Amino acid sequence: MMDKSRLCPGMILGQDVYNFANQIVIKKGTVLDERTITKLHRFEIPQFMIEEEVLSIQEANSYHRSSYSERIQNSPEFKKFQEDYDTEVLGFQNMISCVVEKNQKIDCEALYRQVVMLLKDTGNSINAFDMVQNLRHYDDSTYAHSMNVGLLCNVFADWLDFDEEEKKTLTVAGILHDIGKTRIPLEIIQKPSRLSEEEYQIIKKHTEYGFAILTENKLDYHIRYTALQHHERNDGSGYPLGLVDAHIDEYAKIVSIVDVYDAMTSPRVYRGPTCPFDVINLFEQEGFQKYDSRYIMIFLRRIAESYLNENVRLSDGRSGKLIYINNHALSRPVVMADGEAIDLRKERYLRIEEIM
Repeated sequence: MMDKSRLCPGMILGQDVYNFANQIVIKKGTVLDERTITKLHRFEIPQFMIEEEVLSIQEANSYHRSSYSERIQNSPEFKKFQEDYDTEVLGFQNMISCVVEKNQKIDCEALYRQVVMLLKDTGNSINAFDMVQNLRHYDDSTYAHSMNVGLLCNVFADWLDFDEEEKKTLTVAGILHDIGKTRIPLEIIQKPSRLSEEEYQIIKKHTEYGFAILTENKLDYHIRYTALQHHERNDGSGYPLGLVDAHIDEYAKIVSIVDVYDAMTSPRVYRGPTCPFDVINLFEQEGFQKYDSRYIMIFLRRIAESYLNENVRLSDGRSGKLIYINNHALSRPVVMADGEAIDLRKERYLRIEEIM
């Protein structure tokens, strides 16, 4: 037996764990990850039986991939996407290095073509989101994150009924929103632990650096101001200027949503992709007052609706089908399980744990 305070990712549970309704919620043989350990800490059980075999964190992470993610990652479409993506991210990195180090001009047309090429075989918009969310973890995440934001902004532009020129501007604004980080020391950008207050103040400067670089390149107004303002929030809580609502560029408002979404969903060494409904819930908890309601509601609703009729697993271990989206509580839809329609708006102790 092992005290629950000593549980670590990679350990294998040697007993079934039951909830108050005497239902199995975590099965014997489950490989522990951070999420499962957090769940175990909620139980009034001081010790758990652990099997002798222990997996590495990477193996545990792989073991816990949902079947939905597994289907995506094993598909030939995803493998082709991953291969092309790696090539384009490297090309993007080389282009930005030449801009920063050799004062070469930014080729916006080439950046846009990269995104269009990557998206042409994804089939539909939500496939693009699924593929981006299932990409492997990158050690140098700045360029991968920037490419992701550009890709997702391109899809979001369609949801907003943007014309082709507006779509191109938003896509390039998304790709270049973090270009100012090229002037931040790498030891701060890649620091694995929490930033000190001094380091945080330094990294916040990337917004102003990005604006300066893009102004030097005489890029479109919206692209320049997206780099400056993508950390501003409608309620004035953002930086660098603490702007509110009407004073924030419209494209910066859109990119700020995609920027946060990608940061929330990107895989980490210690976990796989985050369930989309957990991400929607985090946005709801943070408060919609931080984001423009015209954009945030369309974005989250389209993501939620894309999983209608998919099989899901609830936090009490039951499996079911997602049958209805609650427009006033997007993270808490209705799930049909065991012949019962479960409205997660009313069953507050339950949540969707993963798409299956």
